[in-house]
Amino acid sequence: MAINAVTTTSLNDFTNSALVVPFVIAALSEQGGFDKYAREFQIPDGTGTATIPTETSWWGTPNDRGAGVDTEFDATQGVDLGNTSAASGSVTLSTGEYGVAMEITDNVIEDSVRGIDIFNWLNGRHLHAIRLARTDDFCALFAGLSNSVGSTGVDLTIAQLIAAQQGVRVRGAVSDTQVYVLDNEQVLNVETALVAGSTSMAIYALSADRLIGYAPTINNGMDEQRQVMTFRGCPVYSTGLTDTANAAADVVGAFFCVSTAVNDASGATTFGAGWRRLPRLETDRIAIGRSTMLVTTARWGCTEIQDGSGTAIITDAP
Repeated sequence: MAINAVTTTSLNDFTNSALVVPFVIAALSEQGGFDKYAREFQIPDGTGTATIPTETSWWGTPNDRGAGVDTEFDATQGVDLGNTSAASGSVTLSTGEYGVAMEITDNVIEDSVRGIDIFNWLNGRHLHAIRLARTDDFCALFAGLSNSVGSTGVDLTIAQLIAAQQGVRVRGAVSDTQVYVLDNEQVLNVETALVAGSTSMAIYALSADRLIGYAPTINNGMDEQRQVMTFRGCPVYSTGLTDTANAAADVVGAFFCVSTAVNDASGATTFGAGWRRLPRLETDRIAIGRSTMLVTTARWGCTEIQDGSGTAIITDAP
């Protein structure tokens, strides 16, 4: 028998259908920050571009079997030395502008759930988005490296990962810290190859422990750093912010030397970056619209400063 009960439907003017909890579940996202490995330069007032002098070798090139010094600097007693000319070049670091703007009506602020500060929440997300944009521009530099390993349309192999590091050494870099930043697909290729190699325990132990120095991280890249492993003593990071190449058939990762005191002094640091305007958060009251504009902007740029100390890794896309 039907019961004439008092329900939330009959008293819908007194009851809420749902309570909004004062907590925001963050959206899943890529993680930025790989630009921290670039050498930071100060951009002087009055310009958005800096010119960085580079040295030109007058003693030959790395791995030339001594061709630049085999007779050029031999001296003979009593004979004047010939004149040696020195030359230089330069690298240009240009900054670009990043920005996010949101117009927020007064009603949103006045009616938002108690315990949620809309402005502070959005400020943090603005900075996150700009950081991702900077990291994306940094990863775009990988494709500009002159030296590369990999084959278009073919998965990344362990041998190619080793070759990326060997090439930097052969080209003369003196470095104490280097990293791999790989596309997610490339990391999958490497981890799959490592698992396949484990079918023979004798070979796998020799390869993993003594030749390639493979060691997974404790959380397998699940933290914000996204480091998935150590390979030949170098951190390996995974990201989805890398560019594609060859009409999107491939993805582009890289092995490169990071900015440290040793690398900066030896010239091995691969990339440079500079700020012209640090992130600036501002509000602009729009009285006629009964709203407030929330704006975050920054000026920053990055560039390649030492081509030979990095290797592009170009392999099959997903």
